[in-house]
Amino acid sequence: MRRWFIALTVLALLLGACADDAAPPTTGPTTTVGVGGIADEVGALVDETERIRGLPFFDEPTVAIISQEELAERVRQQIEEDLDAEDVAVLQRLYELLGLLDGTIDLGQAYQDLYAEQVGGYYDNETGEMVISGGSSLSPLSKTIVLHELVHALTDAHYGFADRSTALVDADVFEPAIALQALVEGDATYFQLLYLQGFSSEDQQAAILESLSVDTTVIDSLPDWFAEDLTFPYDAGFGFVDRLIQERGIQGVNQAYEQPPTTTEQILHPEKYFIREPAREVVLPVVDLTGFEQYEEGIFGEWNVMLYLLDGVNRGDAVVGSAGWGGDWYRIYWNGTDVAFAYLYEGDTPRDAVEFAEYLVASVDVSMNVGSPQRSGGITTFPGADYAFVELSGQRVLFVAAFDQQVGVALVEALRAAGAPG
Repeated sequence: MRRWFIALTVLALLLGACADDAAPPTTGPTTTVGVGGIADEVGALVDETERIRGLPFFDEPTVAIISQEELAERVRQQIEEDLDAEDVAVLQRLYELLGLLDGTIDLGQAYQDLYAEQVGGYYDNETGEMVISGGSSLSPLSKTIVLHELVHALTDAHYGFADRSTALVDADVFEPAIALQALVEGDATYFQLLYLQGFSSEDQQAAILESLSVDTTVIDSLPDWFAEDLTFPYDAGFGFVDRLIQERGIQGVNQAYEQPPTTTEQILHPEKYFIREPAREVVLPVVDLTGFEQYEEGIFGEWNVMLYLLDGVNRGDAVVGSAGWGGDWYRIYWNGTDVAFAYLYEGDTPRDAVEFAEYLVASVDVSMNVGSPQRSGGITTFPGADYAFVELSGQRVLFVAAFDQQVGVALVEALRAAGAPG
């Protein structure tokens, strides 16, 4: 979904953050801003990045060291420029419909505040600088962040992932884009942590203590799914890259840039990547909904299913309910005020579809502002203040949600008349 790219992608899992990797770095002589002898430290990190990652720089990248306050302000300004007001409004209403937001949180403001709080460094695609917070010398934590960013610059120079990512986003092909992002962030995070392991015990402790001192007021005030979603490329991406290295060494990671993962399923289950298992083609019939326009559609993906549609059940059940994902298609309808949501899921087996439907019904019952479920055969409806519909048919599950029951029923009838879910 468009959510991944309406703001800078910045938030590291443990040791800092990096940001907009959507454009290739401008290379040139290494420079630093506002400090003196720090240039030698940066130069040493460039050499270490080449050694630890096993690739040479064609040109040394530009690195700027600024204060944390200036960094936060730059990030906030960039997010303000990048946020599209209508995209944010659509996502705000969708998240409220699904029960992910309760109406008290301004989504756009939450993104701005969150990134300004959490970012530790980023790549500025306008100036070509990698911008890192720091002082007169690099702390142990800052060194790991610089190395993380240098891995991005190095791998992009060799494999051009930024241009590929930009092309996917421009084409509104978001599932392969987030899978590629997970490879990119997992790669940088893996070698960042490998570099940390080479520190003395005192420096390791200093880096960890510094990371724990980061202000988390904003992220602690938001629903848990914010942090889970923002850390997915780093957390799941790290697991994916770790598996690649276990199976095939660093060369396996390099080869993944040539043949990148195409789904979040492949990231979550690397064995699916090894056999190049694609998403199944799922066609959600195109139907009109009176008073609404079709705003966005595409592959929702296993990660979205786990995080959003199964948010109302415990994490173990969400993992089980999403693990049989074989393919899907979603569509968002928008009338300028409210959304209606249609989703068609296909499991790897009929049993996978049964499990998903069961957990989806349980999640809707808890999360959405609906009445008690009404069951008839393979169909469950939720009339109430909001409306939800779940139908199981073979290996497929059709899910419809709307703020208005009449709208929801009209969308269900149109989709079923057009042949969904079978």
